[in-house]
Amino acid sequence: MSDPLLVPRSRLLVEKRVITICFFIALGQFQYGYDSAAIAGFQSMPGFLEVFGYVDPTNPIGLNISTDVQRLIQSLMNVGGFLSAIVMYTMGARLSRRVGLWLGCLLAFVSISIMIGVTSLGGLYTGRLLLGMSNGFFVPYSVTYMTEAAPSLLRGSIVGMSTFQTSLGALFGILVDNYTKSIGGNASWQIPLAVMYFVPTFMAVFLIFLPDTPRYYIGKGQDENALWAIRKLRGISDDALLRAEVEDIKNAYLLEEELHSGVHLRDMFRGPDLRRTLLCYGTTIGGTATGVTFMAGFSVYLFVQARVGSPFVWVMISLAIALTGNMLAFPAMRTFGRRELLIWCSLVSSAMMFGMAIVYTISPGSPGASKALVALSIVFTWIYGVGQGPVMWALSVEIPSQRLRSQTVGTASGLNFIVGWLTAFFTPYFINPDKLNWGPRYGYIWGASNLVLAIYTFFFVPETKGRSLEQLDELFEKGVSARKFSAFTVERQLVDGAVGGDRPGAPHPRSDDDESVVVQVEVEDPEKQGNRPRVR
Repeated sequence: MSDPLLVPRSRLLVEKRVITICFFIALGQFQYGYDSAAIAGFQSMPGFLEVFGYVDPTNPIGLNISTDVQRLIQSLMNVGGFLSAIVMYTMGARLSRRVGLWLGCLLAFVSISIMIGVTSLGGLYTGRLLLGMSNGFFVPYSVTYMTEAAPSLLRGSIVGMSTFQTSLGALFGILVDNYTKSIGGNASWQIPLAVMYFVPTFMAVFLIFLPDTPRYYIGKGQDENALWAIRKLRGISDDALLRAEVEDIKNAYLLEEELHSGVHLRDMFRGPDLRRTLLCYGTTIGGTATGVTFMAGFSVYLFVQARVGSPFVWVMISLAIALTGNMLAFPAMRTFGRRELLIWCSLVSSAMMFGMAIVYTISPGSPGASKALVALSIVFTWIYGVGQGPVMWALSVEIPSQRLRSQTVGTASGLNFIVGWLTAFFTPYFINPDKLNWGPRYGYIWGASNLVLAIYTFFFVPETKGRSLEQLDELFEKGVSARKFSAFTVERQLVDGAVGGDRPGAPHPRSDDDESVVVQVEVEDPEKQGNRPRVR
């Protein structure tokens, strides 16, 4: 017989140890955000351009960077990330989460040292490629570690720190650039690079005192190590509860192994799974299609070309405001549906991008156009943080079928690396004065892509909010159209424990987004389980 227990919000205090650990593990995301923003600033930093750029009297700062250099220092990051993805795919489960993070630390040390010590373009390109590989290990392995270390009841909130850390890292990257740009000489860009030593140094030492994740040990058949890992990460001392946790992880692992046995990549393109695969690909690539990659990698350069006063300061303000958008993403996704949030936010983002392009078509370089560019870019960044980035991240992992999720999400990520590389490679041709010199008029392309994203969402993307993974399976199997997903009555209903003031034991349907958390403690047959409590 089940005895439902409501877990209070004080659970955050109970699990403060694992929350703290995951906060520091999420510094891998911080490093990625810091690097992206710092390099974006280098493209408009006189000290950097004196070494890797050229004199250009027509440019607002008297110096410029060539299109070829600009595209390579940005796009080589994506190439490095793609190479890391190949390594991770090849190594598979043989590469533990801690080892993956240590590889990221090692590559970060090497790449940063090369970029600081070598002032040739070859050294710069090599450093960027290796730093891309470093981030290629940092980002997925930090998320994986947090996902597998966190208790299931807090997993969403803990993993959500990734987006926040990325934005926080970007803010710090521009902040350091802003205070070193006036130093002049190589020190102006070498200091921001040297600051990047902090994360790999801290994480390399921090990981020495941490175990690997319980799930990793279960996958290796090391149940006792899994017990030790849970005790170390979460501070649980009750042996019965520890063994119950390990048993649940083991059961879930075995179920997943069974689901994936005999699965081939071609299964993603058969029957109802074809639709789910294409939707996953569309929502994954949609993140790049918003234009956020363009704004993150070239915002300072764009502001300089548009003659915006104090470009570093305005980008800092934009990133600080974007952090509030990241914080509002969770309540926004609880209040609104995924589908409507993505449609409306994409329409607003489209309007912001078109607005940037139009004001610079009508009045290029004027003070009014510069102010409009800053205001519109801030709104765009905030809207993306609230309802585009987090929604598409959620959809990309919710839509694939359970048995094909890892293959579908993995190939979608690889495809997105290619799209990201194309964006970084070709953007300089549009915005650099020595080529097309579109500047903010490049917003016409991203305004159109956001509009396409909104239309694509309206016709094809279903509403997944409040549906269990099993219910989504049923809806896709029955071929329910995207616009009927939310209203369709499914046969598979979830019955959960009492919530709030419901009487104990009363059935209560609960959506995946319900803020209340329910734990069922079930005592099995004493003859079979030795009266051991099992937490589910």
